[in-house]
Amino acid sequence: MTDTASAAPRLLGRLRVADGQGVVRVETRVDAPIDNVWSAITDPARLANWYGEVKGDLRVGGEYEARVLASGWEGTGRVESCQPPERLLITTRAADQPGEQAIEVTLTADGPKTVVVWEERGMPVTYLAGYGTGIQIHVEDLAAYLAGRERCDAAARMGDLFPAYEELAASAAGQVADADDQVLLEFLAAQRAVVLAIVEGLDEEAWHRSVVPTGWTPAGLVEHLGGAEFHWFQRVVAGAEIQLPEGEELEPYDPMAAFMTDMSSAEVIAEYRDICARSDAVLAVTPLSAAPLGIHGNPDMDEPANVRWVVLHMIEETARHAGHLDIARELLDGRTRLGPR
Repeated sequence: MTDTASAAPRLLGRLRVADGQGVVRVETRVDAPIDNVWSAITDPARLANWYGEVKGDLRVGGEYEARVLASGWEGTGRVESCQPPERLLITTRAADQPGEQAIEVTLTADGPKTVVVWEERGMPVTYLAGYGTGIQIHVEDLAAYLAGRERCDAAARMGDLFPAYEELAASAAGQVADADDQVLLEFLAAQRAVVLAIVEGLDEEAWHRSVVPTGWTPAGLVEHLGGAEFHWFQRVVAGAEIQLPEGEELEPYDPMAAFMTDMSSAEVIAEYRDICARSDAVLAVTPLSAAPLGIHGNPDMDEPANVRWVVLHMIEETARHAGHLDIARELLDGRTRLGPR
């Protein structure tokens, strides 16, 4: 068992996030046969020695009230499944909190010993560290009781364990953020692919023909998307400076000008692919939580707080113009439903 005097306590638990809620799993091996352990986790008289006071109907479907010794938690529970001597599943509801949580305890015989797995699900992610600490204390108290020892000093043990569980909780939350950010990058890649799929096979004359009163062309709109990628990911996110030939100046952006270009379709597509690849190279080494190194420079709007905002903006920008290209393609040659959806 964990040495409570250790400066670096051994953690028995693992923390993760599933469907936006916390999950704590604590596993240990106790020096007692499985039937003895089962009795200790299901008999109210024995629970009172290490876990807390439990009163009510402990049959499947029955409800009970509980007060936990280590934490002072009070609430109600319901027995969902009971499979002696291997599995107990209950749901609990705290007296002062909405929503239910599930506690599943499984026992596996290991010769004269028993492997105990205590998994609790459904707590807010912000409470993961506290629940991890508390559940490890419960499991340690169970082992102490079975060995004929007293329960630990819960407050002192909490102080030993909580900092380490805080680190685990931060890591678990960070993994969720990383996964969410990966979804955003996948959506951006998907919208780019839609743009290219919509214009694939469009003849050269149609690339440069406008079918709307504002005068933009498919070639001009794809070139504009490349320019947006360059501006947001190279200039704003990466902070890159544009090097112009001596004597030349960058033309100011005119939001009212029609998107048109004399570049061929092959040149427009090659440039768009190249700029998107350069955007991806920036994103590969830049966390979405990071602050941009450059500025957008529009006095009428706030600067983006992080790279995640920029990615969301480019998803929006690309999807919006993909819709424009969609209707233009239908008007130009009748083709519809192009590209992945």
